[in-house]
Amino acid sequence: MRKNVGINSIALITLLFIGLPLIMIATTAFGEAAVIQFPIQGFTFKWFGDVLNTRSLMTSLWTSVRLAVIASMIGLMIGLPTSYALTKNNSKMSQRLLSFFLSPNLVPGIVMGFALFKTLTLTFRLTVWTSLILGHLMIVLPYTIRILAASMRELDPSIEEAARSLGCKPVETFIRVVIPNLKGSIFAALIMSFINSFNNLPVSLFLKGPGVNTLPAALMNHLEYNFNPTVSALSVILMVITFVMMLLIEKTIGLSEVR
Repeated sequence: MRKNVGINSIALITLLFIGLPLIMIATTAFGEAAVIQFPIQGFTFKWFGDVLNTRSLMTSLWTSVRLAVIASMIGLMIGLPTSYALTKNNSKMSQRLLSFFLSPNLVPGIVMGFALFKTLTLTFRLTVWTSLILGHLMIVLPYTIRILAASMRELDPSIEEAARSLGCKPVETFIRVVIPNLKGSIFAALIMSFINSFNNLPVSLFLKGPGVNTLPAALMNHLEYNFNPTVSALSVILMVITFVMMLLIEKTIGLSEVR
């Protein structure tokens, strides 16, 4: 009994440690004071209107959305056939390649950002948008391959065998049989890729350029000169969007599959 009380206490403290900062920042979005403070004084929605009227935030928001969509779609186009090839081949080499494709997640973001800046911007002199897309592709690809590879391993091979026995060629089987059976995983991979690209700061900080800024970087700049609840209001909006996306993943394949 005492052991359960101790475990429950640790779990409660951990939950508070994770949730309290989010609750506080969400609460400050509704305060009337011109600076972020807790507890709040008064109640207002005006900071949410300020988010929409702040041009730098809206421009960077649109940039982040476009960047996340492009990187996620390219990641899916590369990750889908890659995952299929790696899961159909059970050799040691395919397992090593699968681990290699996950390696960018093991590298600290700041290191990855500098490496991409040195390679894409300084060495190959690519444009800002091209560098950002390639950089964010490096971020999303491991998530896409991991989610799709996990689902492909669980796909019943007899479905493909039945399709081929009925005359389907390999490419036709992949398009007409395999992909439709992975709709939920493909959707989850797209959402996870979008979230990770949209929220990324280290790589974007190194690769952004004049006139092109992502939302996380714009938020950092905004906080440097404006400590008002506009940032809290934008954080609330992003938390709600992220929560909805995670809910969609849970409804499609379950969060336990996204490891």
